[in-house]
Parts: sequence; C-alpha cells; structure tokens
Amino acid sequence: MIDPRNNVILTAGIVSDPEVIANGNIAKFRIAVDFAGSEKGAGVTSGYFDVTYYLKDGTDFATKNASFVSKQISEGKMKKGSQVQLVGRLVQERWQQEGSARSKIVIVAEALTYVGSSFQKSDTPAASSTNTQTNQSGSTYSVPDEF
Repeated sequence: MIDPRNNVILTAGIVSDPEVIANGNIAKFRIAVDFAGSEKGAGVTSGYFDVTYYLKDGTDFATKNASFVSKQISEGKMKKGSQVQLVGRLVQERWQQEGSARSKIVIVAEALTYVGSSFQKSDTPAASSTNTQTNQSGSTYSVPDEF
C-alpha cells in the first residue's frame, strides 16, 4: 500500500526501452515528464526519472497489473516512445563514486498503465483534415475529424 505522504501520479513518455532484470522480476526504464516553466517567458522543459517496477514476488506476479505490464513489455508494445501513467513513490538512491557522495531520485511504481504510442504526425488526408467551428462567443476554432 502506498503511503499517502509519499505519493506521485504521473503521465509520461518512456525514453528508453524497458529492461527486464533479476530473472524477470523487475522492469526498469526511464521516463520524461514535461512541465511548464515557472518563470515568465520560460518554455516547456522536461524532467527525466528512472522508474523501477516490481513484476514478480518470488515466482508469482506481484499483482494483476504486473502480469499485464510484463505482457506489454514482452510483446514490444510498451517501449521507447510509449505513453504511460503511473502511481508510485519517490526513493532517493545514494552511493559513493570516486570519493564523492552521489544521489538520484527514482520512482518505484506501484501501478503502471500503458496509455499508448506517442502521437505521430501523418500526411494522410484523414488524419490532417479538420473541421472549423464557431462557438457562442463568435470565436472560431479547429477540431480534427479524427484523433
């Protein structure tokens, strides 16, 4: 169960193919989360985080979600460029490197949902056609015919 004092919920893009390690018990990958800058005129920037997801507890899958995630990874659906939503907790890993203390924040995912592939532009007429509509205030806006 997740401690409500250390809880993170994110929708992010996978930036490295998931690596299944420890005899298929653990999946590790890296995500990118976009966020708007807090300073005036700042653009959108990204934060990168390592994610650890425990697939199995002993010989059985840890949860039904873990079984689903394992299948998505093995079938190549959950890969670099995919979008995921996750619920997890933050953990600070610490180590010594060349005499200096190092650390990084890692997300330990408790639940992971495959959202789909990243949006890709298409030159097909169906994907690029839009429908222009006018709202009650008289402003016009474009609505794509297909998503």
